[in-house]
Amino acid sequence: MTRVEQAAATRAALLAAARAVFLRSGYHGTTVDAVAQEAGFTTGAIYARFAGKADLFLALLEERVDERSAQLRALPAGDPLDAGTAVTRQWARILRSDLDWTLLVVEFRVHAARDPGLAARFAELHGRLVGVLTDVLARLHGGQAPRERYEALARAGLAMGPGAALARAAEGEAFSDELMEEVDAAVAARLLGTREGAVS
Repeated sequence: MTRVEQAAATRAALLAAARAVFLRSGYHGTTVDAVAQEAGFTTGAIYARFAGKADLFLALLEERVDERSAQLRALPAGDPLDAGTAVTRQWARILRSDLDWTLLVVEFRVHAARDPGLAARFAELHGRLVGVLTDVLARLHGGQAPRERYEALARAGLAMGPGAALARAAEGEAFSDELMEEVDAAVAARLLGTREGAVS
């Protein structure tokens, strides 16, 4: 491999190890030493590429935001009245398949809320996702409402996401997909003046 390829491979290996340790131990239970041991590298290899644990997590979160953005953009256009419901159902599938990651993000968000520097970095990534979701909702809905209404719906839906994850973790199937859709539809009806579902 070239030097550039080697650097990229090392970074990918470190991030893969960090994800495994974060998911196993939680944000607060994870240490840089544990990530280095998981990856088979020294802690120096991590600090040469990342400022520390929070920087590692934010790099993982950026990857996840990019992945989630691609998933949203891939939603096919259909009946405008079902646009938000399609997004809500996609989120419900994510809760089922990747709940541990969602709970990890909730843990980090609480931590970052008390640190202005981390809060600003998290807000930048969150804002990127809000922008993508706003665009997708406007496209799926055919642009029938002002853009600021789609942005409000995107922000409301993303704000409800952590609560939905916590409810699913605590209540299991008692917090049903159908209930999520009903709540999202009520929020969308208020914000867009339709019977449409929203998103978490």
